Amino acid sequence: MRKGVLILLGFLFVLSLFQLTEVSATLSGLFSQFPWWIYFVLAGIVYSGYKTMQLTAEERKIDQIHIEEEGRVYVERMEEERERRKQRIPE
Repeated sequence: MRKGVLILLGFLFVLSLFQLTEVSATLSGLFSQFPWWIYFVLAGIVYSGYKTMQLTAEERKIDQIHIEEEGRVYVERMEEERERRKQRIPE
């Protein structure tokens, strides 16, 4: 939630800087060349890329947790087998 608010505030800050400078006239000329729906398509592409990166990072964390659990089970089995072999062979 905080991250989204910070991004929104940053966007509004940059937008206000554009309004205070002559960049806004150049950008408005550039933006008026395209139909309005193009901006929604571009925003959708950017959002899709963001969500893909976010879900990929989450998936990596889940995979890492699963790998660690499997490794723990493997190590426990190896220790149990080692103990069993020690008990079978009298020294």
